[in-house]
Amino acid sequence: MLSMPPGPKPSPGAAYSHWLEACAAAGWRGPAAAEQVPVRDGLGRVTAAPVRARWPAPRAACAAMDGIAIKAGPESPAAAAGVRQLAAASFTWVDTGDLVPAGLDTVVERERVELRADGGAQITGPAPRGLNVRAAGEDFGAGELLIPAGRRLRPADLAAAAAAGHLTLPVARRPVAAIIPTGDEIRPVGSALGPGDITDSNSLLLASRASETGARTLVSDVQPDDPDAIAGEIRRAALAADVVLVIAGSSAGRGDHTAAVVTAAGGLAVRGVAVRPGHPVLLGYARTDRAGQSVTAVPVIGIPGYPLAAAVIFELFAVPLLAALQGGPPADPVRQRAQLACDWTSSPDVEDWVPVSLAPAARPSGCLVVAEPGRRGAGSVSRLLRADAWWPIPIGQGKFARGEPIDVQPVPGGPA
Repeated sequence: MLSMPPGPKPSPGAAYSHWLEACAAAGWRGPAAAEQVPVRDGLGRVTAAPVRARWPAPRAACAAMDGIAIKAGPESPAAAAGVRQLAAASFTWVDTGDLVPAGLDTVVERERVELRADGGAQITGPAPRGLNVRAAGEDFGAGELLIPAGRRLRPADLAAAAAAGHLTLPVARRPVAAIIPTGDEIRPVGSALGPGDITDSNSLLLASRASETGARTLVSDVQPDDPDAIAGEIRRAALAADVVLVIAGSSAGRGDHTAAVVTAAGGLAVRGVAVRPGHPVLLGYARTDRAGQSVTAVPVIGIPGYPLAAAVIFELFAVPLLAALQGGPPADPVRQRAQLACDWTSSPDVEDWVPVSLAPAARPSGCLVVAEPGRRGAGSVSRLLRADAWWPIPIGQGKFARGEPIDVQPVPGGPA
């Protein structure tokens, strides 16, 4: 088992890299095999291979305007500015998208066409070859790369793939995130609460965020603060999931058993990370034998029970892992320039994730918004409710002055 050397807590980046190395050394296989899905069901899925056009678009020359298709003639300056007479047999009416008939190469828009009594027509103005005609392959050619591997499919991607002749698309299998809430005081959502009882809102928080990344989720029943019960649930979850998230129990209290349980289930690679909130996070793996296959390892994250800490740890460790399981890196976080609304002091020894609310800047300052940091308190679910963005403060930075420009990361679904 690979474990972090003793000393100061590692940065989130170092901890993540070491965790994956430990999982791989224990037999973790990483991304799963690809599957084919109908184009209409591809939204949000991640391509497992490049998608190339099966045929060109347009497949043949077609009209880009309503009008008449003609054969272009020699264009002198005088002819271009004057009137051209056309015999009835020399043109064909076409609508936008119609194929241009063989032997014709130009479309004159309807507004410049005047019909004569004998069935012929006259046009005014220039009509050079190729006018208002979309050439075959103008949009893309057969075999052209449309969508690279590792892209999360957007509506435009699906439209392009369908236009290029694809009925199905190769995508990564959706990873499965198993979520195990623990704690004698935790009750399922909707339960009657007694004194000291707490609703299991963290499972809903993490399952919803996992769904946003493209993962499927399995949420266990709440497990008591009992090592055997938690261990059994981790073993069951590891048989069905690609990553197991154990909520609470990662610290060092009398009822905190996750570290010992994960160690016994497979191995503990990281215990504690230089991040706030969420520093008691645990990173390890569970060994499992699936249907007679060789023993493999399933990554496990011990997530602190405070809502803010749970949200931060999910962003730092679960989001990139779920992206890797879909065959690509996570999308680069969208960063927005903001103006700090107050003086702020952070511990330089940790990567500090501060929830902030955003408001339009009152006067020009190079920033479009003003960021107001929320009060401290990892247990405050209302801070998540009111947060428009995260302000990730790198290790080594501590003091900030009011009005200073900062980079914030809007929360998914929040204002951009």
